[in-house]
Amino acid sequence: MSLYTKSVVAVFFLLFGLVAVLCMLTLMGRAERKTGATFLRRLHKIAGALFALMYLVISYFCLHYVEMAGEGLSTRAVFHGVLAVALLFVLALKISIVRFYRQFLRYAPGLGMTVFGLAFAVFFTSAGYFFLVTGETTGAEEPISEVGRTADAPKGERLFENQCSFCHYADKAESKLGPGLKGILKGKTLPASGRPATPENVTRQLLNPYQSMPSFSSLPKEKIKDLVAYLKTL
Repeated sequence: MSLYTKSVVAVFFLLFGLVAVLCMLTLMGRAERKTGATFLRRLHKIAGALFALMYLVISYFCLHYVEMAGEGLSTRAVFHGVLAVALLFVLALKISIVRFYRQFLRYAPGLGMTVFGLAFAVFFTSAGYFFLVTGETTGAEEPISEVGRTADAPKGERLFENQCSFCHYADKAESKLGPGLKGILKGKTLPASGRPATPENVTRQLLNPYQSMPSFSSLPKEKIKDLVAYLKTL
């Protein structure tokens, strides 16, 4: 599953949490409702169940990421993981109260809001970050004056920091989420595809990725040239 796909799943995760919270707030805060209480309770349960399912799906892929990254987790990734564990604890506590310890039911709404707050934070330290750094580069067209210019390695470095550092190291060959890229164009083959290590095949990997890497086909050609120029310096 690509980073983009996982980020879309995370959007639904947050959306189902929002629906559950809105149902709860409507049930508790509005004496007069156009929608029946029974329907709202049922919708709250369904949205909550889908929220938990999305959490489990995302957790599976995040654990795979942690396994691949090993000790190379970034500070953001560690913070994301701590928030996710806290979310799981509070969610489990809320479910336990609702199902088994109903004498504490008055605390359930507050725990529900805490769950959503943690879900919001978890989303924006992962999927939100991914959409942000992707949009910084893909959202703007290349100026006409840039067409035909010489490839610029420093610009490629900035592009790498925004687009690639989430998954790849630039200063070592160890794997992060994807393979480390140090010396990528100085060896015989590319680390994942096994194709000859040439600028053309790096460009091909960016536009038509091998395996689970997301496609960067929306990047302007000049920016791809900048990125390849930077990779040559690693």
